Amino acid sequence: MRLLELDTKKAELLNRANELTSIKKKLYSNVSIESPMSAEEKELNSQIANIYSQINSIVIEKRKLKN
Repeated sequence: MRLLELDTKKAELLNRANELTSIKKKLYSNVSIESPMSAEEKELNSQIANIYSQINSIVIEKRKLKN
């Protein structure tokens, strides 16, 4: 049962990461690479990285449970 809960949480996080990534692409796809990142873009990057970090933790947890 624990694996099912982890799979569900992982799927939710992946959906959220995909949503944030698509928002980032819409807002910041044509920004000049010479200009510094805005605070909003940095925050978005941070949120996306945090979600993927949580996903990696879930994957590690699932591997421990399987062994």
